[in-house]
Amino acid sequence: MEPNFYTETATVLNADADFRSLLKPSALLRYVEQVSADHARAFGMDDKFFQDHNVAFLVGKQALQFVRVPRRTEALTLTTRAEHSRRGAIKRITTVTDAVGKLVATVDCRWILVDLTGGHIMREPNWTVENFWNETVEGELSLHTHRCKELTSAGECRASYSLCDLNGHINNAYYLDLACDALPSEVLQAGPVTFAAVNYHWEIPMGDTVELLYAPSEEGWYVQGRHDGRTSFECYLKIGS
Repeated sequence: MEPNFYTETATVLNADADFRSLLKPSALLRYVEQVSADHARAFGMDDKFFQDHNVAFLVGKQALQFVRVPRRTEALTLTTRAEHSRRGAIKRITTVTDAVGKLVATVDCRWILVDLTGGHIMREPNWTVENFWNETVEGELSLHTHRCKELTSAGECRASYSLCDLNGHINNAYYLDLACDALPSEVLQAGPVTFAAVNYHWEIPMGDTVELLYAPSEEGWYVQGRHDGRTSFECYLKIGS
């Protein structure tokens, strides 16, 4: 049986490309965030729907993997599928194909549903939407961030206007930009990001500062963001040739 899915197209914009004219990993996450929101709206789950239910979807963790990093001006097709909530987490797998239908990237995003009244995570939605959810969604990526203890500080960054979203805190996609900016310049000059996993622990509100720390780990790099005396996010990146 064909799983329930939603498809949308996107073109890699100049502003979403890096100095190699390759798609930035943060831009890919923004594309996925958009197709996920459009998927929900197409099934009636718009802003008013969430206000009426007094709930919100937040990203708990996610990972991306490039088979081939798309270039500027490339036309992409994003196909996304959402799984029923399991123990408070909703798995959403989005695949990205190029103009000839070849897979270029996969994003594994784990959403959590929060009751805004009590501020607690809901184990499952208190509503049903026909043909939206899947019992299972095939495929997943490693969400492990390969934490390190000996870290080098890359300084502090302010949660500025350009980094924040409609919730008034740093948007989930831009944490990848912070992680890339924290690494020594020669690391990113050696090749593009081919894999990234991000775990989000605490929100960073607009105007606040976050200290960025990094270290080599496994076959890649570990980056940690510390805010208000605690770890706000962790990221693991692999750099290609």
